[in-house]
Amino acid sequence: MKRYYPKMQKILPCAVFIAVMLIAITSLAGNHEDRWSFMIQPYIWFPTIDSELRYTALPNGSSGSPEIKVYPDDWLENLDLAVLLTAGVRKGEWSFVADFTYLDLSSSESAVKNINFGGDLVSTSLDAGTEVGMKGFVTTFAGGYRVIDGQILKTDLVAGARYLWLEADTDWKLSADVAGPGGGQTFDRRGNITEDEDVWNGIVGVRGQIMLGKSHWFIPYYADIGAGDCELTWQVFSALAYAFNSWDIAVGYRHLEFDADDDDAFIQKLSFTGPVVGAVFRF
Repeated sequence: MKRYYPKMQKILPCAVFIAVMLIAITSLAGNHEDRWSFMIQPYIWFPTIDSELRYTALPNGSSGSPEIKVYPDDWLENLDLAVLLTAGVRKGEWSFVADFTYLDLSSSESAVKNINFGGDLVSTSLDAGTEVGMKGFVTTFAGGYRVIDGQILKTDLVAGARYLWLEADTDWKLSADVAGPGGGQTFDRRGNITEDEDVWNGIVGVRGQIMLGKSHWFIPYYADIGAGDCELTWQVFSALAYAFNSWDIAVGYRHLEFDADDDDAFIQKLSFTGPVVGAVFRF
């Protein structure tokens, strides 16, 4: 059963923070020396996805639940749908940025590593072709304040929250049934199970850019770290970009990771890492 009240305790501080940031930004509207600016950034990400999932529900007719290793894989080969978008607003030193990633992936190469028989783990090497389909989204939203505004280096300190929702559907296939440590405990050689989980984490970090001389070339960068429902979540991004009159184009690399410290968590580990190509439109 989902624990909505504890979830709200974690969501509320994030909501209050965002409200305070919006009020702070709005309060600057009377300062005509600083104009409002907006940006929208569609992008394409080519990550490999690595995850470890620990199902907490018992499949029908089974005495145990599986622990699944989803091997690093090129998500483009299994992609059914993707939406990747960043949007932001700035006025003076203050800014607010939100990033949204939605992925729907068909079956990926996976393996059953352990069977959980009520807390007793039984490892297995009998996997014979397990597949996992995943869909979910990650959204990160953060307010920022510029602390360095030089001609070469610009840096914002940022703080906000990251939300992850993931659903995984596993069709497992073993070469034999797995017997549990107790009498009559059995995990069938074939079956299916679906489970989902959502997690909230607070984050802090930096965002900015480094100009390469007096040219149109520059290096955008971003890094954050946080915790909450996960023991640790972190993200790094850097790119080589070129600025046109009202838009930029960038090619870079991005890594995003979630790590749990709770044995009862469904998502034990989830990471996305790979090159990214995007365009930033400013108005």
